[in-house]
Amino acid sequence: MSTCYVIDDEEHAIDTIVGYINKYPGLNLIGSSINPLQGIEDIRTAQQVDIVFLDVDMPELSGMDVADIISSFTSVIFTTAFPNYALQAFEKNGSDFLLKPISFERFVKSVTKVQNLIKAKSALDNTSENDQYFFINPGVKGKMIQLNYSDILYIEGLKNYVVIYTTDNKYITYLSMKEVEKSIPQNRFIRIHKSYIVSLNKIKSIDGNNVIMSQNSELPIGISFKDSFVDMINTKTLRSSRK
Repeated sequence: MSTCYVIDDEEHAIDTIVGYINKYPGLNLIGSSINPLQGIEDIRTAQQVDIVFLDVDMPELSGMDVADIISSFTSVIFTTAFPNYALQAFEKNGSDFLLKPISFERFVKSVTKVQNLIKAKSALDNTSENDQYFFINPGVKGKMIQLNYSDILYIEGLKNYVVIYTTDNKYITYLSMKEVEKSIPQNRFIRIHKSYIVSLNKIKSIDGNNVIMSQNSELPIGISFKDSFVDMINTKTLRSSRK
């Protein structure tokens, strides 16, 4: 269950978002305010606020100013009728940007995206220090090989098998990509293509629709995986707060 708060200087805009929150399973509204200063105080004193729906253009204090105060401890989804604020919103570490009038379909897409980011961050925070390796069968009866997560560059799917590329070798084992993806820690690896899972720590650079790994392997980013990959990268991207 994700807790939510709404800040907007227009009551009807709050009513719209509140209606969507009440309609969407897994969301719990803990408050709303037309006064951004009151909203900041409510959010600060609440036990936990996972998502704040924040209007950008407000007379007393802009949403950008509010985001500077709250974005370090909650996820902000900006809401506005002005598309020219989009770039500035993401520079303020906004998790998403909703353009008014907001449809329920777009609301659902935004919330799903932010909940996935929260889940990924939680997995990162809760990863056990001892969870550093796993074993595979290389196709030889009775033989098992230990692989450290820190040594893996990427994993390639080949029909009923996968090839696991490490810094000094590669290993073939009888597993599907779905089985591998389900078993490895999501905070360390991400699927970028139907045939590739990469180690986040081993990404050297991103060039258009390609990921360059630390040993200069160049892997394509699949269309259906691009949004989730870009979202993950954005959470780790340093941005200037200067206007």
